[in-house]
Amino acid sequence: NAGSEYNVKISVNLPIKANDVEKEAQTDFYFLSSMEAPEEEDCTVKPDDDDDNNNNNNAASTPYVTKSLTLLLCRPRTGRIHQIRRHTQKALCAPIIGDSEHGDSRVNRFWRETIGLDRLGLHCWYLGLPPSSFDSDPDRDNGGDDGGEKESSIECMAPLTDDFAKALRHEALRPLWKEAVRVEPRLEMEPYDERGGSFGRYYRKRIRDDGDE
Repeated sequence: NAGSEYNVKISVNLPIKANDVEKEAQTDFYFLSSMEAPEEEDCTVKPDDDDDNNNNNNAASTPYVTKSLTLLLCRPRTGRIHQIRRHTQKALCAPIIGDSEHGDSRVNRFWRETIGLDRLGLHCWYLGLPPSSFDSDPDRDNGGDDGGEKESSIECMAPLTDDFAKALRHEALRPLWKEAVRVEPRLEMEPYDERGGSFGRYYRKRIRDDGDE
């Protein structure tokens, strides 16, 4: 049922060549939002500008082929090299921003200099793993009602990194981001880490504290 809550789903089944052999490759794309790519003068939007006016003019809740900037959730069904990057470029004619191999260097430079996105615009947001062999061991009590086997999958979510989130929240992209968050509110999740050590749960707080000193 993953992706059933989104407006539009596009399934791409396009073979990808690996070691001179074409192999099956399938990716499901779920539409979040789209807008016209901002011009340089559009990147100086004032914080007190009317959001509703901006959204009415620029944002879209359904995809249009004339829109030049789109946020997608991608779900690869197979695992080929650069599969998502190749499918967006070849099947959708829409290379990922920041893709130096399959994208457009002029477009990437514009986004780097204007929006501050100096990276590939692709993020692994969710990862679902099947039950491990340890969980599936019939000789092990896994907590079932009868004391028998009870398999459990593992679901991992990785909130957007600071640099990517900052770019998407740029004033010029407000309509795009606002509509995407309306469709998928979990995009606003803040990074959280249960680990200890240098990058543990209080890492962000230590960064802020160090900056105040």
